[in-house]
Amino acid sequence: MTAQQYRVRPGSLNIREEPNPKAALLGKLRQGDVIEGLELSEDRKWLMFRMGETYGWCVRGFLEKLDDTPVPVVDEFPWMKFAEQEKGVQETPGVGNTSRVVEYLSATSNLGSAARSRDETPWCSAFVNWCMSQAGLEGTRSALARSWMDWGQPLATPRVGCIVVFSREKIFGHVGFYLGETETEIKVLGGNQQDPGTKIYQVSEKYYPKANLLGYRMPK
Repeated sequence: MTAQQYRVRPGSLNIREEPNPKAALLGKLRQGDVIEGLELSEDRKWLMFRMGETYGWCVRGFLEKLDDTPVPVVDEFPWMKFAEQEKGVQETPGVGNTSRVVEYLSATSNLGSAARSRDETPWCSAFVNWCMSQAGLEGTRSALARSWMDWGQPLATPRVGCIVVFSREKIFGHVGFYLGETETEIKVLGGNQQDPGTKIYQVSEKYYPKANLLGYRMPK
């Protein structure tokens, strides 16, 4: 079969010596790992893969096939001009609310009216939804960061402006727009990102650990 890239969806996935749940355990794949598929088992339930110097078999059903469609350049991600213009918008400390942040929250539909009216409500996904709506695109309408893992299509290789999703604790997450990366961190333009000095949450550029990466997304 033609080499195809896949991303691991669960928290961890066993690597077996053979396509059999009783075969010798060689190690584990982590959530977010990208592997290269080499061969399918006869029952098509197992995949032989390569990741760096690691070879083995894993259960195919826990993998997300990554799309090879050419990705638009940054100028073709229309939401980015709106995201860039919002840098510096921040919550109002204390009892007040920043009207712009409340406007971001209004781009979601799974929050109650009280939560949508307070800028203390986590708003990273609301910000991404707002940027999408400004560009005339449909987002997830959800305030949950991980909702973006079911939106659009996955990317094997990120491009500036694509959506990037991270895990936070066991069930929470963070979402923003990919700007670049170092060996260990990913630079994100996003909302609800805390300033290390003031401790105020704002629209800004910030680095997040690659270890927390869940995936990259773009529209279908």
